[in-house]
Amino acid sequence: GHKHLTSILEAMTEELEIRIVYQKYTSDQSGTYTLRPYAVKEFAKRWYIVGHCMERDALRVYGLDRILKLEITETNFEMEGNFDVDEVFATSFGIYLPEGPGQTITFKTSLTEAKYLRDLPLHKSQIEIAQDAESVTFSIFVCPNRNLIMEFCKYGSRIEVLSPEHVRNEVADELIKAASGY
Repeated sequence: GHKHLTSILEAMTEELEIRIVYQKYTSDQSGTYTLRPYAVKEFAKRWYIVGHCMERDALRVYGLDRILKLEITETNFEMEGNFDVDEVFATSFGIYLPEGPGQTITFKTSLTEAKYLRDLPLHKSQIEIAQDAESVTFSIFVCPNRNLIMEFCKYGSRIEVLSPEHVRNEVADELIKAASGY
């Protein structure tokens, strides 16, 4: 998707709307959308555009690798003066726009795994809240989403989500489904 970066940055600089033909991974149909491009964001080695979608009248996020066609229009827009992409995603994990308020999520790891998480935190809000002879407990403040559940699952038995209960259960359910395939 990086082939669209230059055009998107140009449109952002000139405050010009763009029109994209977009193909979701979860759909056989593509859609055409007009965006006011506010920011680009990278997550998990993929680029995304964050902008106001005119057809949906809402802030949306689109993966650049799923843009089939992009054109810069001649329609100017005025950037919202108070738009701050870091603030928008402050309680988000990954690229999903937060849906609802953030929550404190606590998890514990082995002393060895904690070394990795200190060097590369799961989220910028991560703090260490306890340590004993066998484990370290951390917390993050995010709006739970599918990306976060999958991130916890990635660590398998090396991380245990302690709270909230619904996040702990979602992780457990995913791990049980994964184990049943073996």
